[in-house]
Amino acid sequence: MRRRKRRQRRSRTEWSELVAQQQASNLTQHEFCIQHGLSRKTFGNWKRRLNREAASNSLDSPWIEVAPPPQPTVSASWEIELDLGDGVVLRMRR
Repeated sequence: MRRRKRRQRRSRTEWSELVAQQQASNLTQHEFCIQHGLSRKTFGNWKRRLNREAASNSLDSPWIEVAPPPQPTVSASWEIELDLGDGVVLRMRR
C-alpha cells in the first residue's frame, strides 16, 4: 500500500509570498512549482485569487483625496475680464 504525501497547509500570507517570489524569479509557474514542491493547480488558484483581491481592493473606495484649494490673497481691489468674442471684452475693476 502506497502512502500519500501529507499536504502542507499554507496561510494567505505564505501564498502571497510564494506568488511574489515566482513573479520575481525568471521561472515559469510550472518550473517554480516543481522546484518548490507545489501543486501547479493550487498555486494558480491562489495566484488568481490574490490578484483578484488586489484589484478589487483598489476599487473598493469611492473616495479620492483632493488637496484643498490654495487660499486666495485678500486684496481691496479686484479685476475681472471677460472675452465675449468678436473683439468684445467686458472689464470690471474695483
